[in-house]
Amino acid sequence: MILDNENENLKVHEWISSYTEQGKLDIVTGYFTIGALAWLSKNVNDKISDFRLVLGDIVNVDSIDNRPLDLLNENISIKASLKLSNLSKEAVNFLKQDKVVAKTLEPNFCHAKSYLFNPDKKDDRNKYFISGSSNLTEAGIGLKQTNNIELNIAETGNNNQYKELVVWFDALWVRPQAHKEKTLVAPDGTKSKIDFKQYLINEIERIHPTNPCCK
Repeated sequence: MILDNENENLKVHEWISSYTEQGKLDIVTGYFTIGALAWLSKNVNDKISDFRLVLGDIVNVDSIDNRPLDLLNENISIKASLKLSNLSKEAVNFLKQDKVVAKTLEPNFCHAKSYLFNPDKKDDRNKYFISGSSNLTEAGIGLKQTNNIELNIAETGNNNQYKELVVWFDALWVRPQAHKEKTLVAPDGTKSKIDFKQYLINEIERIHPTNPCCK
């Protein structure tokens, strides 16, 4: 089935909501937003026992003083600040879970996008994949309308495409370039490493503190 966020078929977020049961979810995305991460937490977190996330970035190695803040959020208007604070809290709590494992690619850039669900129930019909252009952003998964044109293929069942994508993801997950740590570069050129999930949590809280009253 084609999911392009414009036709009468399900949007990506509707497909995930409709077809996700108890099981495991693997996601590869070039970019993500706080809102989309919070949506994932609210809608499927209770069903998923293990998340494996491979997340890309605008640049391969960030400068401590020049991080790509727009990766984490698509809407930073004052009007939306309270809502974003709540979304940030949801996203941070999601990332803090032990069942959520996140990796970044260095020095590669992750341009691929895929969503792979493997159910606990031993029924191949409940497996699904989505692969195409949709990042894990509000626009990418169809939560809000933009001028972007998305194109994805989604199918259920344990067909050859699903099997090949599982093999591809498993190989990507163990590649030497897939790291659980993020490399940061100070202005003087000194490099340091930080746990990638903690890096994401720090960035989200720096942009939109989860306790704005205490800022």
